[in-house]
Amino acid sequence: MVPIAKAFPAMMVAMEQNIKGSAVGNQREAIEVLEMAARGVVKTRLRIEKMDKLTEVFQEMSEGKMQGRVVLDLQ
Repeated sequence: MVPIAKAFPAMMVAMEQNIKGSAVGNQREAIEVLEMAARGVVKTRLRIEKMDKLTEVFQEMSEGKMQGRVVLDLQ
């Protein structure tokens, strides 16, 4: 994977595109974990990054160093 320095997140949002990944598990297991999260058993990790950090976010993803999710701040 190559970091994307010039991405168009507004277009991704408008087209309702998603970036998803899962190293393990199947759909049934994913549903079970989501139900556990809804009950508060599983805590999620997320952080918010500004758009000027997009290249670094993709680099972190490609190096396998990302923990949790990153939400891009489009403002």
